[in-house]
Amino acid sequence: MLNLKVSARWKKDDGQTVELDQRLLSTLKTIDEKGSISLACKSLGVSYRTLWSQIQQYNEMLGEDLVATHGRAGACLTRFGHKLIWMVEQGNVRVAPDLGMVGEQLNAEWLDIDQNKPWISLALSDDLVLQGLFQNTALYKKLQVSLRWSGSIAALSALHRGEVRVAGCHLPVGLEEHSHVHQIMRRWLRGSNLSVVELFERDIGWMSRPVASPPTLDDVAKRRALLVNRNSASSTHHQLNALITKACLNPEELPGYYHEENSHLAVACTIAAGHGDLGLGIRAAADHYGLQFRSVSKERYFLVLHNNDLNYPAMEIMLPWLNSPEVLAQVEQTAGYRATHLGRTQALEVFLNEIQEK
Repeated sequence: MLNLKVSARWKKDDGQTVELDQRLLSTLKTIDEKGSISLACKSLGVSYRTLWSQIQQYNEMLGEDLVATHGRAGACLTRFGHKLIWMVEQGNVRVAPDLGMVGEQLNAEWLDIDQNKPWISLALSDDLVLQGLFQNTALYKKLQVSLRWSGSIAALSALHRGEVRVAGCHLPVGLEEHSHVHQIMRRWLRGSNLSVVELFERDIGWMSRPVASPPTLDDVAKRRALLVNRNSASSTHHQLNALITKACLNPEELPGYYHEENSHLAVACTIAAGHGDLGLGIRAAADHYGLQFRSVSKERYFLVLHNNDLNYPAMEIMLPWLNSPEVLAQVEQTAGYRATHLGRTQALEVFLNEIQEK
C-alpha cells in the first residue's frame, strides 16, 4: 500500500535548498530534551566528536547556528534551531489527516482490489487510538476500508449526504454543563433509522506546557496567555465555547480563539512549540508532547450508521474485530482511555439519553 509522507527542505536566501532529514531533526530534538551535548550523545549512541561534527556541518549548510553551548552548563537550541524543528513538526501534524485521506484514495484507485473483499467507507472524528487501530494489516486482509479524518460535525454531515456508511464522533458525558454541545450535535445526530456502535470513553481537558501555575481562561482574557482552538466542524470546538460561556467571557476577545487546528495532536504541537499556551484536547495528545493535562470532562466516542447497515457484509467483519482482545488491549493501555462498552450496539436515541443522564 502507498504511504505518503512529508519531506522538508530549507530554502536559503541565495536559492539553494538544504534537505532537513530525520537524522538532523532527531539530533536537535534530543539536544533540546537533554540540555547537553554529552547526554544527547549517550542517548543517540554516537561520540561527542561525531555529533558536534554533524551540527557544524548543518550550521555551514544552513548558514545559521543551530545549537548554543554553555560550557558545563550544557547546550540548548538557538532561536533558529528551535524554529526549525517545530516548523517541520507542525507541518507534519497539520497535513497528516489530508495525506492519509489522499493515500487511501490512491490505493483504492490504483491497486488491484479483491472484488470479493467487503468494502466500507468511514468518516472518523480525530482520535489517536483509532488512527493506530485502523493501521491494522490483519483487518485490511479481510476488508477494504476507505477512511477520512475530520471533525465530528463534518463526519456526521458526510453520513447524511450519503458519502460514507459510518461516521465516528464524540460527545461529553452528562448534560448539565454540556447542554450547548449536545444541542448543537443533536442537529446532526437525528433520524429514527440510526444506530450507534460504542467504542470507548476518553478524558478531555486543558493542555499546557509544564509550569507551576498552569494558565487558565482568565489568564487568556487578561492577555497573559494565548489560546489554541480546534476547527468549527469539531465537537471539541463547541465544548470550548461552552467553557468560555460558563466563565462569562466573550470568545471574540480571547487572544488565539481564532487560531484553529485540525486535530488534537496539532493543538498539542502548537502549544509545545510555544505558539500557544492553552488548548482543549485529549490526554493522549498532551502525553505525546510532554504537556501538562488537567481533566475537564469525560466523553464517549462512538460510530453512527443506518440501522440496515448493521448487517452490511463489511460491518459483520468490523464489529467482531472491534470486540477483539487486540483492540481492547490497545484502548486500555492508552492514557485517558477506557473501553467501557466497546462494541455495544444500540439505537441512537437510547444512547443519547443514556450519556445525557450520566
